[in-house]
Amino acid sequence: MKRKFDFASLAGLLTWLLVYGVSLYVLAKVAPDKGLLAVHALFIGYGVAFWLLTREQGACSLRGRFGLPVLVLQLGCAFALIWLLPVRYFDFLSILTVIWVAMLPFVVPTAAAMLLSVLVVAAWFSLIAWQSGTSVWISALLYGSFHIFAVLVQSASRDAEKARDELEQKHQQLQATQQLLQAASRQSERTRIARNLHDLVGHHLTALTIQLQVAGHLTDGEAKLQVDKCHQLAKLLLADVREAVSTMRQFADMALLDALQPLVSLLPEKLAVTLQIPADIMLNDLQQAQHLLCIVQEAISNSLKHSGASEIQLNATVTDGKLHLTIFDNGRLPASWQPGNGIKGIQERLAECGGSLTLSARQQAMQLSITLPYKESDNA
Repeated sequence: MKRKFDFASLAGLLTWLLVYGVSLYVLAKVAPDKGLLAVHALFIGYGVAFWLLTREQGACSLRGRFGLPVLVLQLGCAFALIWLLPVRYFDFLSILTVIWVAMLPFVVPTAAAMLLSVLVVAAWFSLIAWQSGTSVWISALLYGSFHIFAVLVQSASRDAEKARDELEQKHQQLQATQQLLQAASRQSERTRIARNLHDLVGHHLTALTIQLQVAGHLTDGEAKLQVDKCHQLAKLLLADVREAVSTMRQFADMALLDALQPLVSLLPEKLAVTLQIPADIMLNDLQQAQHLLCIVQEAISNSLKHSGASEIQLNATVTDGKLHLTIFDNGRLPASWQPGNGIKGIQERLAECGGSLTLSARQQAMQLSITLPYKESDNA
């Protein structure tokens, strides 16, 4: 899944810079003697945290390993600023918490994000009321509505992006399946032609060769020489037909590498895919090929969604009549990970093909080990 948060990130950074600049201007007017080192540090810390959180990849991104601590740190910077600065001149600093809650829908469900927004607004304006000694409930209601609005807008954006990503994945899978079916159709036609050549032309040429051999024994002189030449030509033609049939059947099966390359070519550029698959591993069962294609698609989608991987590798080998496919990435498996519908779907597809799935950890990322019956080509 490719989370498109670019424009929202740019708007958030510009808003942060504006609040930063206005705060420095106001501070220079109302408290020129106040130390600015802490203010600069807190504003810069808030901005850096926002930039790290809104990156698509990284340990400090919203879905990264350190995303939650960075998110808490960013909120702490905002609260430290309102504590440090005179509140009667800096009530607009609540804009920083609006920016903060706008990121929550990408981390928690909408209901939880709204609840956290209410708690943040309540804590923020309670602190302001305590510092100023005045009632600020009207400001709390107004800014609170802005917070809820930001959460709802980003939730809608998140849902739209999720639906678009799912549609894009289905489109990629459909394109790959279409290419698979086209290749299977071409190969099926080659097989049909090869069988017709073998069964019809080959048999007739064999019969002709035998007849010419008999005719060579029944004739003599110039006629025998001509019959022998025809016999040699018939044998040569039969050999050519057999070679053509063997060549067509050799390329009638579908290579696993050729089946997966169209699927890999449709992936986003941020995910580098390495295929360690020998070119002689063939897929001789169309149903198995379709299931395997969908399994690889689901495994890649899981890497994009859950591990934040930038590289994924697929290895394939054939031993003892079994096809072994290993899929792993350089991401990180969440500690609270549980098998979802994607893994269950892979297991169901493998069960239909008589295969099995083994899940294991590899360098803190999940590795999928797939085993399938390997059917040798019947085109010998």
